[in-house]
Amino acid sequence: MSRFNGVWGTFTYLDATTDTIEQVRDKGVQPTVLSPCPCHEIEHALGDPQSTVPWIALTFGALGTLIGFAFPAWTASDWVLPVSGKPIVTIPPFAIIGFELTILLAALSTLLGLSLLAIFDSFKNPIPTAAKRYLRFQRDRFGVVVRCDNDQVEEFADILRRNGAEEVHVEKD
Repeated sequence: MSRFNGVWGTFTYLDATTDTIEQVRDKGVQPTVLSPCPCHEIEHALGDPQSTVPWIALTFGALGTLIGFAFPAWTASDWVLPVSGKPIVTIPPFAIIGFELTILLAALSTLLGLSLLAIFDSFKNPIPTAAKRYLRFQRDRFGVVVRCDNDQVEEFADILRRNGAEEVHVEKD
């Protein structure tokens, strides 16, 4: 696992957290936020980052629909069971299979996509071990983690302090 290099701080108030996020983003760095609950203010301050998970679900849902209609149609064409002159391949009998496979593949791919993206993100954007163990982020405090070079650490630590961070932790190589 890669070593964290940067600064992180704890905040009591949501407004101070969002102000800090916006100031850090103005400097060209995308921070990571640790929060006890989902807050749309934080998402807005982060710039509404986009995820690929909906596209994964859409792609595999469409694949499920295609398989759900194509496989039964191919099977019915291969083993023809004539039923009083009705068409062999029609949409209504296959709609249930298509629907169920759409839901199944979309749900499984979403779960797998979320898991893999979370694992990849934890390697790409490491969070300091001390911040992971700081249990107040799960109860009543907000955390802002800024990954930066050694020459920028003091600048970002100053931004965190000016915005009312209770604690500021600096970690350098």
